[in-house]
Amino acid sequence: MADHNRTNSDTHNHRPSGQGFGPAAILMAVMALAALMAQNLSALSPAKWVGPAVAAALALAYAGAFFKPLKRSLDTPYFATLNLLAIAFGTALGTFVTQNTPDEVFTQQYGAVGSSILRVLQLHDVFHSWWYVGLFAMLAASLAKMSFRRAFTKDNLGFHLAHLGPILVLAGFWVDHFYGFRGIIRLETGQQSNLAMVYDGSTSNIIDSTELPFNIRLDTFEFEKYAPDYRIQAWRNTPGPLAQPTADNPAQLAGNPEIVASFPLVEGKIRRIYGTDVRFRLVDFYPNFTFDYSYPEAADTIAARDPGVLMTLKTPFGDADLQLLSNRPGRNIIADVEHLGAWLEFYWEAPEALRQALSGQPDPEWAGTNRVILVGAEQKIYNLTSGELSQKPLEAGAFYTFPGKEDIGFAVRYLFPDAAYLQSMPATDGDELLNPVAKVEVWNKKEPGSQEAYLYPGNGSKAGTFMIPGLPYFLALESFKDKETKYWKSTLSALGPDGVVLKNKEVKVNEPMLVSGYRFYQSGYDPNNPNYSGIGVSHEPGLPVIYFGFAMLVLGCALLFYGRYRKPVPHAA
Repeated sequence: MADHNRTNSDTHNHRPSGQGFGPAAILMAVMALAALMAQNLSALSPAKWVGPAVAAALALAYAGAFFKPLKRSLDTPYFATLNLLAIAFGTALGTFVTQNTPDEVFTQQYGAVGSSILRVLQLHDVFHSWWYVGLFAMLAASLAKMSFRRAFTKDNLGFHLAHLGPILVLAGFWVDHFYGFRGIIRLETGQQSNLAMVYDGSTSNIIDSTELPFNIRLDTFEFEKYAPDYRIQAWRNTPGPLAQPTADNPAQLAGNPEIVASFPLVEGKIRRIYGTDVRFRLVDFYPNFTFDYSYPEAADTIAARDPGVLMTLKTPFGDADLQLLSNRPGRNIIADVEHLGAWLEFYWEAPEALRQALSGQPDPEWAGTNRVILVGAEQKIYNLTSGELSQKPLEAGAFYTFPGKEDIGFAVRYLFPDAAYLQSMPATDGDELLNPVAKVEVWNKKEPGSQEAYLYPGNGSKAGTFMIPGLPYFLALESFKDKETKYWKSTLSALGPDGVVLKNKEVKVNEPMLVSGYRFYQSGYDPNNPNYSGIGVSHEPGLPVIYFGFAMLVLGCALLFYGRYRKPVPHAA
């Protein structure tokens, strides 16, 4: 009985030669070592054909030298398990070790010795290393041998599909890896090209270029940013000498300020700067800040002590309020012939040079400059153009153009004898966010009184901010939302050799155009060049194979489970 039990135990524990983790580990280690040596040696030759030739020779030599061990181990669960673990380990190395970086950056990161070791082991480019590709090839061979071990019958269809499907997925993946590419085509509106700049793997480093079998033309391009979302922001500056900014002496901020709080625009709500006794509230918000002006109706009873004119100057760049004051040198003349086409001048009484010209004896030097002269007491406007003098009534609200400038001119709002009576009040010209300004009241709980401040976007400068007296904090009105792009889109046309449009489509983010196996998508834009669009292009020839392999795998698994549960269960006699 004892002998019988020993015999059964020996039979149960007996493991055929070539099975187990040990033989599988040896086979994979030899493959990896041979692949490393061959790849490093082939890299010494500049000829492009050397690499593929050495790889093919290595595969044949390895299969011939280890044919019997591979035959015994390839379809065992030990081999498959260890193979998957090795692939996972290699993938992890490729994740943690920086991939595809310039040599100087790689050496700086890992040191001279460390980077040399990593390069010899091909860990600087794991996913193109021969040993990593070899692991996938061995996995595919293992799955194929497992499948071929069973007869090709209807009952085994699910088993074969479940094992052959992953082989197709692996094959498609490596076809993409070696023959596919990602790149970019840089175009401006109206341009066409078939030259794509090729990226290095999954990075954005351009390493090569390739020609497409057709041209891509950028028909139109447009982008839109998000609407501004203005908020009152509290910023903290590094310690340094701080002073309340004035028009003549703006505050100089030391260091790099950092934002500490952002508050939505809610009128009347009291806010606090954390860690201080400073409080503030929004008094008013002007989406398109301007001034409302008023002047006493009985202007003719006011003495002309400080006469002036308030006008709206209209140019292609926009409208602006302009005030000229007769009795203030430098404040009554705009000498800009280049842009306005003439000097713009204001006098309450006609100047001597104008009176001489009116009497028919103009000063030649004075008459050599085009001039638009407003005379307040006479309520007249004189035009001196090419030496010819003309005049017309000066009326409030009427639009007057400059000589030869039909799109540039001005309209008088107020003609006043004394600027002291001109009143201005903050206002807004509509609700569109064209010139936003926030009026805030700021106070310290431990100090009497409060201050008013007007905040406006500084566009990266410190203008429009309010420094908190005695503290390294300041308030600002800014919006970050409008710095982000809401969308950008391009209209593309694929053109054949004879210029015929093969396909036309509007391309947006996540809405690509597919042409003959090439995928075109919106990749980038230049905010400083509204005509430029970066068109991303990818070519994935192995993608259909991958999809087909996944379909085989899913169908095979379904058939395996279906076949398992549909088999009749034998009943006891």
